[in-house]
Amino acid sequence: MENKKWMILCVIGGILMIISSTVGGISFFVRISGILTDIEPQLAPIFNIILQIFNYIALGGGVSVIIGTVIVALDHYGIGKFIIGLGAGMGLIGLILHIIMGIIGGTLTNELMTIVLNLISLTGGFGFVGIILTIFGRFKLKKED
Repeated sequence: MENKKWMILCVIGGILMIISSTVGGISFFVRISGILTDIEPQLAPIFNIILQIFNYIALGGGVSVIIGTVIVALDHYGIGKFIIGLGAGMGLIGLILHIIMGIIGGTLTNELMTIVLNLISLTGGFGFVGIILTIFGRFKLKKED
C-alpha cells in the first residue's frame, strides 16, 4: 500500500518527462563497458549488444519510467527500478553529475534560474521536475514483505 504513492509519483514524473521529451542516458555503462573491453577485448560484441538494449530503454525516457513502474507493480522490483533508473538517466547519479558539471562550468545558476522561470510561465522545465519526482519515487520504492 505504501508503494502506491511512490508509483504514482514515478508515473507523474514519467508523464512530465514525456511532455518535455526528456530521455535518459547510459554514459555510465558506456564508460564501464570501455574499461572492461580494454581488459577483455573478446567480450566487446556482448557489451555492445547489452549497451544497445540499455540505450533503447534510456531513449524511452518517460515511457520507460512508466513501464518500469508497471513492472514494479507486478512485483518485479529489481528489474522495474532498473528500467526506471535508465529512463530517468541513471537517476541520482546523473543528477549529481549534472550539478557538479554545472558548478565546474559556472552555468548552474543560469540553468536553475531558467528552469524556475520556465516553470512559473508554464513553458518548460517539466523534464527537470519529472526527473526529480522520478528519482525521489524510485528511491522510496521498497519491496513489500
